[in-house]
Amino acid sequence: MKVYDDKHIKNIVLLGSVKSGKTTLAETMVFEAGLTKRRGTIEDKNTISDYHQIEQERGNSVYATSLHTEWRDYKINIIDTPGLDDFVGEIVSALRVADTCVMLINAQYGVEVGTELVWNSVERFAKPTIFAINQVDHPKAAFDEAVLSLQERFGTAPVPMQYPVNQGQGFNAIIDLLKMTMYRFPPEGGKPEKLPIPESEKERAEKLHNELVEKAARRSPDGALFRQGQPG
Repeated sequence: MKVYDDKHIKNIVLLGSVKSGKTTLAETMVFEAGLTKRRGTIEDKNTISDYHQIEQERGNSVYATSLHTEWRDYKINIIDTPGLDDFVGEIVSALRVADTCVMLINAQYGVEVGTELVWNSVERFAKPTIFAINQVDHPKAAFDEAVLSLQERFGTAPVPMQYPVNQGQGFNAIIDLLKMTMYRFPPEGGKPEKLPIPESEKERAEKLHNELVEKAARRSPDGALFRQGQPG
């Protein structure tokens, strides 16, 4: 791997309640980047991130672990963090070096107590944060309810940029509301197929797209769409 200067290194910190899927997402990101040839699982105790014996025994992260990939002449460090408040020191250490945070929300439960506890640390360090609703392939996934729970907690600022077409066990497609395109993913992973938005989804996609554009145009006094660390 080549050497990067400071301007071409970005740190992304994965945050969220326990069992929100941070380690699995980190594993998938590294796999999709082509840095590994297989996806480890927590059940098989062979993930790149949770490699300490205590983590494998517990089935969840205890330490913040850094992985990396390369994209468009940037080195992207992906920092997987614990979800339990017992290990808040590891979360705080990761937040100190974070450029962007990704807060994972379990599609089954929406905002949880663990989400609130982690958010307290995010607010303390005033880091820009993206909410990502994860595990939409679960049989009990409820994407719309998860979005609603975000808006009830953080106000109307959180607006979907993508949404699942067929959440649940058959999930394999999303609609991107910025590009107004449907992406369908192959079962084995890899580059998705770009498709037109189905007629059955056009009305919903247009409505959400307009909401997204409206929010992007509604700037705060300092010119930012979101205040750092806190939507609003």
